[in-house]
Amino acid sequence: MKNKVNQEHNKQYFIESFREGEREGLKFLYKTFYSPMCYFLEKMNLDKVIIEEIVQDVFLKLWERRSDFNHFESIRSFLYTSCRNAALNRIQQHKRSQQLANNYITQLDLIDLPVSHQMIYLETLREVHDAIETLPEQCRHVIYKLVVEDLSPQEVAISLGITTSTVYNQKKRGIELLRQRLRPDQFFCLLLLLLYY
Repeated sequence: MKNKVNQEHNKQYFIESFREGEREGLKFLYKTFYSPMCYFLEKMNLDKVIIEEIVQDVFLKLWERRSDFNHFESIRSFLYTSCRNAALNRIQQHKRSQQLANNYITQLDLIDLPVSHQMIYLETLREVHDAIETLPEQCRHVIYKLVVEDLSPQEVAISLGITTSTVYNQKKRGIELLRQRLRPDQFFCLLLLLLYY
């Protein structure tokens, strides 16, 4: 019991020293959390270099905001939440990079088409985009994120701060409105863009 009281006292001492900008407090937190945070991120299948970069960035943010923290548990919560969010951002960036690479390959395929086919394809895409711009606001945002930004319904929901069911409802509404505004060939192009969602 006495040992536990001493541990709590030491913890509080280091937190106070950390809040006051002393390195020994930061060293204590770094030693306490660095390895567990790396292990936590390993479970998200990230590269070791990225894991170390994220953990160091999070510690830097913690240091910059040190005066905001009074308790060990609030520091722990901040560190793990920040790590998780940074890791999810990295995963999204990687996903978008992959999508850009895939789009580039598709564009190379497009370049191989005769100019007349390229013009028809690009004109159709432009008209689909123009039609999307005429949709009601929330509907427009949902369709734009699904078609142009290539986000999943779950990602759209998070991005717009709405529920996934709202995304599906707005998607359905948008498709119905666009069916009325687009020619059949343009509408077919839109459906291809939405095929996997």
